[in-house]
Amino acid sequence: MANRCLMAVHAHPDDEVFSTGGILAKSAQQGDRVVVVYCTNGEAGEMHDEDLVADEAIPRLGEIRMEEARKACALLGVTDVMFLGYRDSGMKDTEENTHPAAFANAALDEATERLIGIIRTTQPQVMIAYDEEGGYGHPDHIMAHRIAVEAFQKLQGEPDAPRKLYYSARSREGFRRYVEAIKEHGLTVPWIDGDFNFDEYGVPDAEITAHIDVEPFVGLKKQALAVHRTQIRPDFFYLQIPDEALAAGSGVEYFVRVLPPPMAGERETDLFAPVATSEALA
Repeated sequence: MANRCLMAVHAHPDDEVFSTGGILAKSAQQGDRVVVVYCTNGEAGEMHDEDLVADEAIPRLGEIRMEEARKACALLGVTDVMFLGYRDSGMKDTEENTHPAAFANAALDEATERLIGIIRTTQPQVMIAYDEEGGYGHPDHIMAHRIAVEAFQKLQGEPDAPRKLYYSARSREGFRRYVEAIKEHGLTVPWIDGDFNFDEYGVPDAEITAHIDVEPFVGLKKQALAVHRTQIRPDFFYLQIPDEALAAGSGVEYFVRVLPPPMAGERETDLFAPVATSEALA
């Protein structure tokens, strides 16, 4: 298993934890090479670290967030942390979107080639990216999706091309279980209100092709998230959730295999599992 390699393509430092922190840690524990690629340095993020002076820290926020990412990834066991070097584009419809160096304004071919260079160097068999909406519509997440898919497709036919591409996913049913599990501990998800429609959030389980058990790593995910001090306040609700509640409600990470296309009803518990009758990925 030592020559297996998993790559996750993310937009900003801290994105690695929520949707992929468990699979990154699990793969690392299994002895796989684990690569995280950040498309931006996170310059347009927030600055909550009370140990830093905001006026001094904000001009070098990208540098600070890169270091946070390296430390968080080290906790998760990630072996390779790479940055494409683009500027954070900021949230949708903000002034940051217009910056000429913003990732969302990059030429698709150029950005794709930067990622292809890293793929050729690290040779992942499995890649994880965002879906077409970038998970929640952030311009950098959408652009990260575009270059990951483009790179994967361009490399097909090369001897060491990645063989499987997944989108990270939120399970509709899994999210209900998560909300119920933390409710038992007197906690709620801050952005859920009385009008929240669970039937319109996330991906139905029937459309999810991979359910990865990451229960042993939920505590480690919290530790890794807490490292992102500029973004995550000490009282952030996720950090207050007891490990047992997280294990019960979010001890599984979900993925949808895009390429090769899954067969109807196919379910995987290992992203490196063989496809149909092909040989195991090694």
